[in-house]
Formats: sequence, C-alpha cells, structure tokens
Amino acid sequence: MFQELLQKHLARGVLSRGLLSIDGGAIAIASDLGVKRTENQDRAAVMKFRSPTALYTLAAVVDGMGGMRDGEQAAELAISTFFNSVLGSIHLGSEHAITQATLAANNAVFAFANGKGGSTLSALLLCSDDVNVTVNVGDSRIYAKDSVLNRLIRLSVDDSLAEAVGGSGTELLQFIGMGEGIKPHVAPLKSEVSQIYLTTDGVHYIEPKTLSDIVENADRVNQIVERLIATARWCGGPDNASICAVDLELLTFEEHVDDTTVIKVSDPYTSMQFIWGYSPVDKQIPYQMSDQHVTNTHKTANISEADESANAVSADVKGNERLDEEQQFDNKEQLESASKAENKENQRRKRRTSKNKINKKIPDDEVQIKMTIFDDVDNGNGEVSDDSSN
Repeated sequence: MFQELLQKHLARGVLSRGLLSIDGGAIAIASDLGVKRTENQDRAAVMKFRSPTALYTLAAVVDGMGGMRDGEQAAELAISTFFNSVLGSIHLGSEHAITQATLAANNAVFAFANGKGGSTLSALLLCSDDVNVTVNVGDSRIYAKDSVLNRLIRLSVDDSLAEAVGGSGTELLQFIGMGEGIKPHVAPLKSEVSQIYLTTDGVHYIEPKTLSDIVENADRVNQIVERLIATARWCGGPDNASICAVDLELLTFEEHVDDTTVIKVSDPYTSMQFIWGYSPVDKQIPYQMSDQHVTNTHKTANISEADESANAVSADVKGNERLDEEQQFDNKEQLESASKAENKENQRRKRRTSKNKINKKIPDDEVQIKMTIFDDVDNGNGEVSDDSSN
C-alpha cells in the first residue's frame, strides 16, 4: 500500500520547476521541465526512516525513457517500488537492501511495460551505523565532491554503448525495466567524499568544466543545485533536469523521524509523512498494509470506530479479568468454572460491541491500517510558492 500511495503522490500535477531544501540545508532536491519537453519524466525524492537500531536517509533520481512507452509512469513505478523494497529488506544490511530494491524496481517496471518502457536509476543510501552505499543503472549519474582535493569527481559510468564498451551510440545497454540480465552497479561510498550529487541527463548538457566550477565555488548544496538547474536551462534546456544533493558534512541525522512508525518522503515540491500503527521496518511484524481512507480536507486517515471499539473492549476484558485480591473461592473447580463463564460472556460482549460499531461501508481489511499523510509546501526558502497537488 505504501508503494501505491507514493506512486500516486509522485504522479500529481506540479509546477514546471521546483527546489526544496531540507535538514537545515544538508539536502537539496530540484527538478526542471526544461525548454523543449512537454512533460517531466524525471522523479527525484528523499526518504528518511529509522529501524529499531539505526537511522537511514535514501536519496534517488530516476529518468523515464522518453523514447519508450510510458516513460513518466515507468519512472514513478521505479522509484516508488525502489523505496518500498528498501523498507522491507533493510534488516539485511544496506548493501543487500539497495541491491534487492533495484532488482524489485526492475521487475515491477518490466511487468508494467514488458520491456518496452523503462527508466534509469541513481541512488544513495546513508545509515547511521552501517556503510553508505550507492547504486546506478542507466545514464543518470553520481558525482561526488572530494573533501581533500576540493574538486568534483564522477563515481558512475553510464550504461551506454559509448561509455560501457567504447562504442559511438547513446543507446542504453541496461535500464530499470529491461527484465532479466540486469546488473546494478552497487558500491560503498568512500570516506573522503563530502558531497554527493545524483543527476539526470538534462544536467549533463552542461560542460564538465562548468559543472565542476559551479560545485567547487559554492558553499551550500542548495545554492549549487539552484545554479545547476538554471545553467541547464541556459544551455538550451533540451531535456528534463533533476538533482538530489547531499552534504555529508552537514547531515547529522538530528532532524530525523522520531520513531519507527514514521516515514518522511520529500521531493522538489513538498514533504509528507506516512505514519503507521506499527513499524514497517520491524521484521517481527509482517510487512503488509491494507487499503485505507484519507479525508479530502485534512488528508488524514483517522483510526476507525471499529479500532476504537476493539481497544475499548480489550480494556474492558482486561478489567473484568482482574480478580479482587480479597475474593477467594473455596476450591479450584469453582475458580475454573467462574473464569470460563466470564471469558464466554466477554467474548459475546466483544462480538456484540464490534458488530454494532463497525462501519459497514468499510471492508474488514481496511480497518487494520492507521496512517496519516501530511502534505505541506516548504516556503521557508521561497523556492516554491504554490502546490497544485491540492
């Protein structure tokens, strides 16, 4: 259900250009339609969550392949499946989780487009007590700023004929949605890296020297991202341009979600929170979610009356099961008989109460989920003044 909700959110109507800065300027996310495109097939997002033992920040960009079928839908499906899979496998370690998530995204997009549509993927998974890991598929790129040399270096190699095998074409040898045979490029992040930039190919029209100069001569990542997006448009803006930038020296995990039931997702236009009644990353509880209702006014899925009834009945049962310490039965048979009779009565009472209060319009499997979505536009830095998602 999380994957479906996130995919729907990423498919909403938005402005042609957006830039959002979060975590006190440690992370910046931006996307621009460009000059020549009629739709933005890029998606860029950051997901922050925690397990019982660690804090995680996952950043990713995907670029729907415009020359193939349904590039925009393929990009939305790829990144939402990727995020959802990381949640389900993070207990196995960062490297395993990001690899499995890439394979899951590939399978989901292949099932959707049957190899006739797809997207690229570049992602970074940061953990408070594990290795930091990157993954790349296609021709979206991963750049890093070397803290020692103070220069921009490129960490990824495009999966294109030109770069992978020394050919002359720009066709991709692999992409998310190709089906069997995909081999994600997964690598640990080196300690000397101070900043990371995930970019789609609309940014790559900037000359390498110019791109390096912009990164090396600005202090904060939100300034760098804003200048790169503007420069890409000044260079003709022939394609969508998107960036996720993370300053590892500023990122402290202090501005993080405060419990394991909360997941925060940000894109270039807004941030939102998903709140469960349980932890989706705790493997002691099955990771499954049922449908739920979101009110149009506050975008809040309230706990249903059935849940409240069940909670009330549960408390009532526990209260009735407490025996007065001064009350004594003459023999063991009387105690057992009274206990059985009381349990039967409580069960009948619970069934009657639940039956009376459950809303018949809500299917039984929809009562289990407790989720709230907050959808706010960050106007603190003045980047976005409108949000057409509402």
